Amino acid sequence: MKLSKAFTLMESGPVVLVTTHDGQKDNIMTISWTMVMDFTPVFAITTGEWNHSFAALRKNRECVIAIPTVDMLDKVVGIGTCSGADTDKFAKFKLTPVQGKFVTSPLIKECLANIECKVIDIVKKHNIVVLEVVAAYIEPLARRSARFTLLATERSLSTGARSTGGR
Repeated sequence: MKLSKAFTLMESGPVVLVTTHDGQKDNIMTISWTMVMDFTPVFAITTGEWNHSFAALRKNRECVIAIPTVDMLDKVVGIGTCSGADTDKFAKFKLTPVQGKFVTSPLIKECLANIECKVIDIVKKHNIVVLEVVAAYIEPLARRSARFTLLATERSLSTGARSTGGR
């Protein structure tokens, strides 16, 4: 799948998990408002000062959008009803962080797909965070317990860009 097709992972408007890393710890938030803005691909989510992860988004300007499966419903709701300020959500909800290739925010192993993103704009008036996709991964159903399959890194391959992050 070409990176320009990554929008198909988000086009249906799923409730997603968004991971951030604030320089010290990982966090996860549940986001129910997502939007495909462009096929390049560019996405948008909405969040703001009220959300603990927002400070990490603003500071580090990166995140991972993780698309959960239906069997994760209770975890998705639970993640959205507690604060990362005082809760290690990876530990509490028994989720596995996986190092990405282009951002320090972790992928979530248990999710069907993960999309590494860079923040390209924050529209403060409407609390909209605009994201450019830099890599997309999907775990095929036949390999649910295996590693993620890299869908595309067109941008990195065509520009010769290398990861500046990672842990």
